[in-house]
Amino acid sequence: MRFLPIALLTLSLARAETPAEPPSKEPADSKVVALPGGGRAFVDEKRVELEGIAVYPTRAPIELFVCATGGKEHEAVISVQCVPQDVHFALLILGLRDKSEFPGQKGPAHLGDPAKPAGDRVAVWISWEIDGRKHRVRAEDLLTYGPPEDKRTMPRAGWVFAGSERWERMDPDTGEKTGETIYMANRDRTLISTLHDPTTVLDNPMTAGGDDRVFHPNFELLPPRGTRVVVSIEVPEEALLAEMKKIEEESDREYQKLIEGKWKEIEEVVPDKKGADPVPGDGEKK
Repeated sequence: MRFLPIALLTLSLARAETPAEPPSKEPADSKVVALPGGGRAFVDEKRVELEGIAVYPTRAPIELFVCATGGKEHEAVISVQCVPQDVHFALLILGLRDKSEFPGQKGPAHLGDPAKPAGDRVAVWISWEIDGRKHRVRAEDLLTYGPPEDKRTMPRAGWVFAGSERWERMDPDTGEKTGETIYMANRDRTLISTLHDPTTVLDNPMTAGGDDRVFHPNFELLPPRGTRVVVSIEVPEEALLAEMKKIEEESDREYQKLIEGKWKEIEEVVPDKKGADPVPGDGEKK
């Protein structure tokens, strides 16, 4: 069940305060909606942009690719300035469907649940600039997949717009519902998860998303810690959507074989600590 009708969402977001900094120039006929908690939705271009910073302070497996400010940065690669529920609203405005539109698919019930999430697929890109050189890569390329020594990047299966679960607040004295609903991603500050999580806005579509050992930061491609980045969540064209779903299916089949054999034992941390502060990579990919 959606929070509000799309027309009302558009109106409410359009009235939000504009960013403190002057907005970049867009075509006169381009519809841009400023999100109250940070970020913008480019309605005609079918994308949402969020400003953030590279964090990834750990070399251990991670649960999140992107968290909102104040979230689990020790488990994430990027932290962005936003309110997760605003991002959910923006994706609805772009015409995407969350898990509420897929009643036959329950999705993960808890953190690390192997059940796959339901919702429409999106592509996520990360952009940054260092010394005048611009970089733009798929989000999956900034993560390794499986044992760290394999140096494999995460398959480009995209991300699922699951939409966070909601909890109904209960009165502690009476035990009765108060009528208030808590959007759990706002509480936990979860935005894009590598480990299946019912509280996240965007979840990992693959079976491996139920395994908390296989995703690590890709230190060979990530920009240095503290680099400002832009996270772009985009509605994929049909060809890319078909490609992502095919990659998901292939990865699921491969994962089952590898986890029973070569990947049966996966190290909890990266054994080699060389290069703890990564340098910008030159692997821009389209």
